[in-house]
Amino acid sequence: MPALWACGRLGRAHGLKGELYLDLEPGGLEVLVRAAEFYVAEPGGAGGVTPCALTRAGGTDRRPLVVIDLAATREEARALSGRELYGAGGELADVPHYLVDELVGLEVRYEGRRLGEIAAVVTAPAQELLVVRRDGGGELMVPLVDELVAVDVAAGTAVVRAGLLADEVPPADEAPPADAAPPAGEAAASDDDVTRGGAAPEAHHGDAAEE
Repeated sequence: MPALWACGRLGRAHGLKGELYLDLEPGGLEVLVRAAEFYVAEPGGAGGVTPCALTRAGGTDRRPLVVIDLAATREEARALSGRELYGAGGELADVPHYLVDELVGLEVRYEGRRLGEIAAVVTAPAQELLVVRRDGGGELMVPLVDELVAVDVAAGTAVVRAGLLADEVPPADEAPPADAAPPAGEAAASDDDVTRGGAAPEAHHGDAAEE
C-alpha cells in the first residue's frame, strides 16, 4: 500500500450521474491534482480503503465536484457521502512524509538546546502541528513545515528554526535548568498537566494520511 494523502471528505451528491462535492482537507486540492491513484475509506471508520478511479473533476477550487468509478447514479453517490477520498503515487511519491509513529518521541531542539519531545501530531486548518511536550512542563504547538522544522528520524531529532518560539521560550541564558526544583509551594508539572493531542495516522511536510 503506498502512502496515502487526504484529498477531502466526499460530500453531498450532485446531479443524477454520481457526482459528489468534495469538502477539501488542508492541501487537498494539490493532492487531487498531483495524485495518480485514488482510494476511498471504508464506511464507519473501519480503517481500510477501496481503490477507485477518478473519472472526472470539476466545480471550483474551493469546492470541487468529483466522479469516481464506484458511483454511477445519485443513489450510489449518496452511499459514498461522508467517506474520505485519498490520493497516492504520481508526483506525491517525491514529497517527504513521515509516519506519526516515527515522529512521536523525537527529541525537539531549539537554539542549541533540548526543548522537549514530540508527544503527538494533530491536524489544523492550514497544516499539521507537532505537539511538543516541554521538559519543564506544558506543551507547545509547532507547524510541521520544512522551513520551520528540520526532522531527522535517523538521528532522533526535530530542530526548530531559531527565533520561531521567541515569544514562548526564553533565551538560553534566562531559562532555568530542566532539572531545577519548582519554587516553594508549587508542584512540579506531571503528565496529568499535559493536554494530549489526537494523532493523525501519517504526517506530511505540506499535508497528509495513512500508510
